[in-house]
Amino acid sequence: MRSSASALDRPGIRIAAFLVVAVWGLYQCFWNLLGSNIAGDESIYISAGWDYVHGDFADNREHPPFAKYLFGLAQLVFGQGALGPRLVVAVLVFAVAVVAFLWLRRHIGFWAGLTAAGLWLLTPRGGVGTRVDRIALLDPVMAVFALFALAAAWAWVRTDRWWLAPVSGALMALSVTSKVSTVVLLPAFLLLPVFHRAWRKLLIGGLLWALAFGVVFVVVYLPMGIRSAIEYMVTFQNGQNTNGHPITIDGHVYTFAPWWANPLFFERGVGVVMTVVIVVGLIAALVVRPDVLVAYLATALGCMVVFYVVVAKIALPHYYEAWMPVLLVLTAIGYARLGSLPPRTWTSAVAALLVLVSAVPAVGLSRAIATAEPTGIALVDGYLRSRGVDGGTVLFVSATPTVYRPYFADRGTMDVRKGPFTAVVVGGDPRFPAAGTVNALIRNDADELVRRDVDGLVVYTPKEPGTIADQGAGLTVVH
Repeated sequence: MRSSASALDRPGIRIAAFLVVAVWGLYQCFWNLLGSNIAGDESIYISAGWDYVHGDFADNREHPPFAKYLFGLAQLVFGQGALGPRLVVAVLVFAVAVVAFLWLRRHIGFWAGLTAAGLWLLTPRGGVGTRVDRIALLDPVMAVFALFALAAAWAWVRTDRWWLAPVSGALMALSVTSKVSTVVLLPAFLLLPVFHRAWRKLLIGGLLWALAFGVVFVVVYLPMGIRSAIEYMVTFQNGQNTNGHPITIDGHVYTFAPWWANPLFFERGVGVVMTVVIVVGLIAALVVRPDVLVAYLATALGCMVVFYVVVAKIALPHYYEAWMPVLLVLTAIGYARLGSLPPRTWTSAVAALLVLVSAVPAVGLSRAIATAEPTGIALVDGYLRSRGVDGGTVLFVSATPTVYRPYFADRGTMDVRKGPFTAVVVGGDPRFPAAGTVNALIRNDADELVRRDVDGLVVYTPKEPGTIADQGAGLTVVH
């Protein structure tokens, strides 16, 4: 009877497993891309990308431009809106799986590569939408190009292909010019030749790496004005670090994110099952015959985790995406090393079982992707039209512009002075409590208003044709 370890070496089993991961991964990346609501930040990046490819660089200068260039170019092909930019992210996410598979298959083995690809393609990363890298945010683009740069640098040091050094530098520039956070990975690139004791490569290749990085950085920034754009970005980001960025966690508003915010968002985003799978795999990678590859990736992971958890004073539910590609590659290495321990028959079975546990949350993600449809704010305009309200200004309360702008654009406002209003929509964001005039309107004019709960948002419209305006004594219904 063949052992489980030798059974995994059968070509038929390998081909079948590869096809399952590839086909299922394509589904997770590309199916029903427009099912999720347009996220607030996503709307900003999509709009800025459209403006950028038309020569207008005034919007969203607090972040670098490269990812938004991609989003803008995609809209030229697929039409203005979310589809093209989301397709860009989907293609890049799938490309990570290809790179991770080829990287680990060459240096560790087929199953390590397939495990890395599978964990990356199939498992949940919640926080925004059905998965944070199924929508057009900057973070997935940043993280993807960072992993490409890390892989290219590894191949450069391990081979005589000198041209991979500038390729890695160029890829890293594309990461940093998508979102600047991955600049903290530079120590990993500096240490890689040291780990290999490749001193000549450190000097010559390092110069080529830095030159390519600098050239690509300048070329990407040149259209929007290098000096003014960087000065604005630095000033803006320093202001946020100084003044804070309010974040709500379990109903409590924090002006400055606590250190545990990003780890908490990570655990909630991937789920308890995947947290256990990842932690076990990471520990195995660090303690079971760790080598130069593990040291290299662990350095990169450590740089990002320290930055986001210790240094940065801002946290959002999708920020942990930055370290996920590296973390999952390390996790896959850990399970490969765990499965190679003697007696291999047992350890490979245990490692395989632990990895297969991740199929449970992956199935849940597939179901969520299949059933995703517009929710919340995306339903409000349809309800208003059913009430005969197909225009006019809508007042939003306890909701940020990033919530309503994707669907109401300039029709939405949080300013009670910009009436008259055709409707008032009350959200649940405790950072922006309702003004006294709004509370008075809801209390005093209750008989004149129709109140409707629209998927978590409370919408008030006049019972009879009319508007909501300030007549000098606060907001009231005017017929």
